[in-house]
Amino acid sequence: MSDLIYFDAEAQQHLKNGVKKICDAVSITMGPRGKLVLIEKNNEPPHLTKDGATVAKSVILENRVEDLGAKLLKQASENTAHIAGDGSTTSTVLAKELYFKASQAVQTGIGSPSEITSMLNKYVESLIDILEEKAKKVSSNEEIKQVATISANGDEYIGNLISSAMEEVGSSGLVTVQKSKSTTTDLTLVKGVKIDRGYVSPYFVTDSEKAKAILEEPLVFITSAKIDSLSQILPILEKCHQSKKPLFIIANDYDQETIQSMIANVSKGLLEICAVRSPFYGEKRNTILTDLSKALGTKVYYDLDEKEINNILLSDLGSCKKIETNHNETLFVESNLIENSEETSKSIEKLLENKDISKEEEAFYKQRLIINKGVVAVLSIGAHTESELLELVDRIDDALHATKAAIESGFLPGGGIALAKAGFMLQDLEGDETLLSKSVKKIVSDACFSPLKTILKNADLSVDYIVEILKEQVEWEKGYDVRKEKYVNMIDAGIIDPQKVTATALQNAVSVCNSLLSVGCIVLNTQSYDQGVQLVQLSDNMY
Repeated sequence: MSDLIYFDAEAQQHLKNGVKKICDAVSITMGPRGKLVLIEKNNEPPHLTKDGATVAKSVILENRVEDLGAKLLKQASENTAHIAGDGSTTSTVLAKELYFKASQAVQTGIGSPSEITSMLNKYVESLIDILEEKAKKVSSNEEIKQVATISANGDEYIGNLISSAMEEVGSSGLVTVQKSKSTTTDLTLVKGVKIDRGYVSPYFVTDSEKAKAILEEPLVFITSAKIDSLSQILPILEKCHQSKKPLFIIANDYDQETIQSMIANVSKGLLEICAVRSPFYGEKRNTILTDLSKALGTKVYYDLDEKEINNILLSDLGSCKKIETNHNETLFVESNLIENSEETSKSIEKLLENKDISKEEEAFYKQRLIINKGVVAVLSIGAHTESELLELVDRIDDALHATKAAIESGFLPGGGIALAKAGFMLQDLEGDETLLSKSVKKIVSDACFSPLKTILKNADLSVDYIVEILKEQVEWEKGYDVRKEKYVNMIDAGIIDPQKVTATALQNAVSVCNSLLSVGCIVLNTQSYDQGVQLVQLSDNMY
């Protein structure tokens, strides 16, 4: 049961305090002159970062009610970084501004929380439509470099590296970041493939910061069957355990008990393992698995015949240097490509030229093309200290995701300008002229200026004066270059943001704002529950 309950105004005030504290910590990193945040970590070197999602994750407030507000705001930050790879700070700043202004509107009695949240959703959708209409498609490698540079906080060297990597791998976007053993940062091309399938359970994650399961020098078992019990593949597991090799499994499906058994063995340290489901269905799935088996130097096992499984040697399994798996995709780095599939790639490219194919067919051919081309760009990041290395890896990873997002959805003027201009345009949209609609439209419009104002504030510039000047600039691409302290065409100056990042930040911000706004009661538990999964206690032998 609970012994602490907070209602209405008191609950909202505590939530606001928590939201403000986490927003202040995250927003200080925003813009080219934003400051670094130094994070203390247990038994690890201090972590310097300008990544909003990393800062948000690290914030834990002593007041439990305030911490609940902070945790809800973290969702906007983490979800944005999760989906778009960047924009976590923008999402946090927008969510706080929308929540505070909407809360004031509720207090004045203009509308109920449900009326205001409904109206907020409506105007944010209108805002996203404006951004989609104004987005400019990436048409050159120079524009890719611009996106990467601005996402890396103006570091041209990183921008050049990422644009070079993207140029090499083309539309597949297969680029991965790793820590170098030296102090230099370089780019290398290796054999590798990607499939659009993520781990079947988050308990396989080995890197909690990036929510990834990373296996070094793993073996790969591919089966076009459902694994009903761990005992079906026990001979393979035992051989991997004896050789101390990680195992990556691709199967059509898994019984829930099988997944729990794998998790239990991982938790006891008996196995280093990760499992994903096969991509696609039917014949398409078999074709993809065959392509994948060739790329990884193995074969597809179509059933789990006991005799055949017993006779499998470790050399029969697939291999690569590293596998990275997140919630929705898996990247195989330095795979053991059996045969040159250039002819297959060309035939698939011809099939993709057909404009009449369905979306499912297009996705299928693109997946085959990625597997058969088999090229991954690896960015090896070097630095002089561990703290500098962590900060650099964070920054390059963000820039890489932002670049991929820009190629996918197009780009907008950066530096908070696109949002500010879109917010200004929103005010001119015709619609209901009730007091509620006008008020909510102004809330959304004003909130759109918050990222720009935060960037200017972090640069110690005259916020109100510059914003008023920009309001008079009718040109969509006209903005303010904080580094050079002058008004410029943002696109020409290379200050751009991916449309996907900005739209995702808006969607997550309004979602969290609506959740906070609707809270009328907070209940705190007296008991502390174990956050981990309940695992079966195993003997020394696997089962």
